[in-house]
Amino acid sequence: MIKTVLIDDEPKALSVLQITLNELFPEIEIATIAHSADDAFEKIIDIKPDLIFLDIAMPKESGFDLLRRLPNLNFEIIFVTGFDEYALEALKFCAIGYVMKPIEDRELVIAVRNAMKRILEKKENERNQQLLQNIMNPGSLQNRIGIPTESGIDFVSTEQIVHCEGLDGCTKVVLNERKNMISSYNLGEFRKLLEPYGFYASHKSHLVNTLHIQSYDREGILKMKNGDTIPVSRRKRSEFLERIKRL
Repeated sequence: MIKTVLIDDEPKALSVLQITLNELFPEIEIATIAHSADDAFEKIIDIKPDLIFLDIAMPKESGFDLLRRLPNLNFEIIFVTGFDEYALEALKFCAIGYVMKPIEDRELVIAVRNAMKRILEKKENERNQQLLQNIMNPGSLQNRIGIPTESGIDFVSTEQIVHCEGLDGCTKVVLNERKNMISSYNLGEFRKLLEPYGFYASHKSHLVNTLHIQSYDREGILKMKNGDTIPVSRRKRSEFLERIKRL
């Protein structure tokens, strides 16, 4: 799925674009919409989209003002506007696409297909770069693993992961930023990925990053630095204490 943000101050234009994209491109996930540059600024930073559809002429701040204000432009852009004179300046931002209102399906399809090609190329390059990094630095806490989620693959450094909890056929991954991810990998897959990085299976349903352990009590409960509590199964307590001594 390609995470997408739609930005336009005209509700009707947003609605038409949303319906058209849903019909023509089921692989595009419309994560959110925004009616102003100010509203879009926060949403883009929070969501980190792959693609944005951006109206140029909006009240207070234009689409170009928004782009200048963002800390980085690591997404593809398709400008949507009714003003032809903006085309040349749009090219200065290396826009992958530029469609005029009212939007014609043919122009939209060309722009979106080109954007999707660039997005997939970028993701493949990121995966290859991460593979090289992991090979050159085995066991490094800065290494990142690709975690399959509903929206695609998120790359996360192993040191960010506090613990993993097995659910029905999937895994909850808890990060130190208090953000949770649900992955289609089962807990066994995460054990194979993370045990070389100091993770320990304290229980059949739990995998903990030993670097994030704050304390361990006599009842067999681990307290993590983020405040979460994790059980250590009775049969693993002796083994776990031996493991902790070596840290």
